[in-house]
Formats: sequence, C-alpha cells, structure tokens
Amino acid sequence: MNEFKTLYIYTAFALLLFQQTSLLAQGNQQLDYIVLYSADTLYGNVKYIDEEGVHRKFYKKIRLTTIDGKRKKYKRKDVSAFRKDNVNYKSFWLNQSSQKITLANPNYNIDNKDGQQHFLRIVSQGKLSHYELEWFEQGNATLWSMALLKKEEDPFFIRADQGLLGLKKKVLLNYFFNCPKLKEGINLKQLNNVWQVVDFYNSDCIH
Repeated sequence: MNEFKTLYIYTAFALLLFQQTSLLAQGNQQLDYIVLYSADTLYGNVKYIDEEGVHRKFYKKIRLTTIDGKRKKYKRKDVSAFRKDNVNYKSFWLNQSSQKITLANPNYNIDNKDGQQHFLRIVSQGKLSHYELEWFEQGNATLWSMALLKKEEDPFFIRADQGLLGLKKKVLLNYFFNCPKLKEGINLKQLNNVWQVVDFYNSDCIH
C-alpha cells in the first residue's frame, strides 16, 4: 500500500512538472525574444524602433524588458535574430558594389566582412526564401520596405519588387532563367505578387 502511495505521489509530481513546463513553453512562444550570436535566447518585450522622437527611427541598440521588469540594451552587432509581435527578424550583413544599400542595384551580397548589418523581416523560408528589408527615409516617419528573395544555395539576395510599381520583371526573369513555367507566369501577368512567385517556385520549379 505504501509503494502504491509513493508511486501515486511521484506520478502526480511528474504530471504537475510537465504541466508547468508546458505552460512555460507556451508562454515563451507568445513572448518577444532576442537571439544573441553567443546562441543565448532572451525572452521579454523587444523594442527596436524609437517611437518617441520627432521622427521614428531604428534604435542603435535593441532593447529588451524581461518578464521580471529588468531592462537591458544590446548592440545590434551582438544580435543574430529577434522576434517582435510574432514577426521574426534575422541579421544579415549586406553589401553592394557601391559599399552601401542603393535602391537601383537589384543584388544584395551577403558579406560578413565588409557588409552593413540589416535585420530582415522573415516572410517565408524554403528553397526560395522571402524577406523584407525595412528602412526609414530621413525626416520621414513612414517605415518603407522592399522584398528580397534568396535561393537556398545563393550567397546573395535579389530585389523582387519596386514598391507600388509591382514586380521587377527583368530581374526576376533573369534570376529564374531555369524555370520556364515561372517566367511564363510572370510574362503573362498570372503572377503579380512576390508571394505568388515564391509559392510557384517552391512548388513547381524544384526537381
């Protein structure tokens, strides 16, 4: 009888521990977080945009307020990724021939040595991944963005859209030279959005 009682206590304790762990995991899934290049993941409330100044801008350091109210700032170069309001961002060091981001050049090389750090918003990931590069114009509070695409094997991104003017057709046709069906869909305007191009490539252009 004592053995049964002991087994019951251990079972109840294990179940309680499992429930607490599960609730903690669910809670973490709903929190913002920062991932450091040291591989540490820190949960809490993340802020990366300064909303309090005359014009909105990116903070020079990313801020984290933990569950217990502690506040800390992290240098951008120390952060490899973060999540804010269930939107995920990943750090990339990007470079162009001009050594800076320019809207005219469609290629953005991944250059960890001489590149400029950007946190790209992750839209979707796969054989062809879709990211958004965000920025503020000087003296403008609007957060602008452009779509960047990257094949799994490529060490660079291409710019896929030109804002309200739609897809960068010439760039995309050149980039997807080995997928005639996708090129046809773009030419015939059957694919008019970046996400449509990404979905088509991942489902129909991979053998």
